[in-house]
Amino acid sequence: MKKNDVIELKIEELNNLGYGVGFCGGKTVFVSGACDGDTARVRIIKDNRTYAVGRAEEILSPSPDRVPPACPVSASCGGCAYAAVSYEHERELKRKTVKSALRHEGLSGVLVEEVVSDGRTEGYRNKAMIQFGLSPDGRVLSGFFAPKTHRIVPSAGCLLHPPLFSEIAAAAAAFLADRLSPGAAPFPIRCLYLRAAASGLSLVTVTRSAGVETAKKLTAFLTDRFSQIVTSFYNVNDGEDSTVLGEKTVLLSGPGYLEDVLCGNRLKISPLSFYQINRPMAERLYRKGRDLLALTGKETLCDLYCGIGSIGLSMKGDFARLVGVEIVESAVSCAAENAAANGVANAAFCCGDAGILTETLSVRPDAVILDPPRKGCSRRLIEYLTDTLAPQKILYISCNPATFARDARLFWDRGYTFDRVYPYDLFPRTGHVETVVLMTRTGAEKG
Repeated sequence: MKKNDVIELKIEELNNLGYGVGFCGGKTVFVSGACDGDTARVRIIKDNRTYAVGRAEEILSPSPDRVPPACPVSASCGGCAYAAVSYEHERELKRKTVKSALRHEGLSGVLVEEVVSDGRTEGYRNKAMIQFGLSPDGRVLSGFFAPKTHRIVPSAGCLLHPPLFSEIAAAAAAFLADRLSPGAAPFPIRCLYLRAAASGLSLVTVTRSAGVETAKKLTAFLTDRFSQIVTSFYNVNDGEDSTVLGEKTVLLSGPGYLEDVLCGNRLKISPLSFYQINRPMAERLYRKGRDLLALTGKETLCDLYCGIGSIGLSMKGDFARLVGVEIVESAVSCAAENAAANGVANAAFCCGDAGILTETLSVRPDAVILDPPRKGCSRRLIEYLTDTLAPQKILYISCNPATFARDARLFWDRGYTFDRVYPYDLFPRTGHVETVVLMTRTGAEKG
């Protein structure tokens, strides 16, 4: 194969980035616009020694799992990897992703349960990051970055968001178009960061240093127009990388936080705090975790990467003591306030990197909750947990099957066993899937 060759290809798999996968001449071919079960005419657009990348120019025989994408920009946005297949098939693919990750780490004997879902595939996100910029002809654009670029794909409304988010974005684009000089460069507003909760919406307008006054005016306009916005900020980010928020966030109006209800607890959420984007499914996930841990009320529970305390506090009444560790200072403050507001007096929260601060804790937990970022846990943390703290139970919640499986193998080899994994779909139509597993200490390392 070489660039611009056109081949007929049977698509065998659909990966979690939305590429169909076929095989030709000993090479793996990743194909945009195709899904597993298709036979397609594919134009090769990149050829490397071990793999090639192609684009489906014609679907010769469609997969029985194909559905028409509901979103007109799904192919260029790249956010919804499974937009072109049925939701039933998507859940099968996500289960296979978890199984494949475990098999890759030599854990093929572990049972992966069916993917749990409430069936809702639209309007479930309580957070949005909507990008702003200019088109080549000077028009104001709002939408999402195309994969691996800073090119904005214009979108009138993402189906994963509540409609109100799209209304706010449209109003912001109109405001900027009316008040900025044509072709203003650099464009002052980078992003609107929206978060929804039971108490309303929070809004963070992300700007460059030179655009602070524009950000203030835009935020005031949106806050005045949309009564659902109960607190607002601006954030300064002069960087050119893909990081959304800069270090400086300034409160403009309201209390500086939202309140939501999760697993019966009223939670205060700061704008920089981690909070699951699909609240109803997060409740299901956390309740499963509580059932798996099956604490008796006598244990010391350590919640690492605790955020605002949502997981640990969902188990109130089950532990004798709760200790949380979180690196975001505002989240730690919220966690302490959330514990007090929900009558949990036997809880304490510490600010620091869980992979390092854990080594300075004076407690010896009976059980540990791990909910790390996508990169998973450091080997240092895993070794300290297994060698020094040695809790009887570890509840691991993950949003990345690959790093979860990698870490699970390390725990397994250091004396923690498990026989099944439970996938939960908190991110329908995207390539992401959450997993939860209970690891129990056997005390015997495996070779």
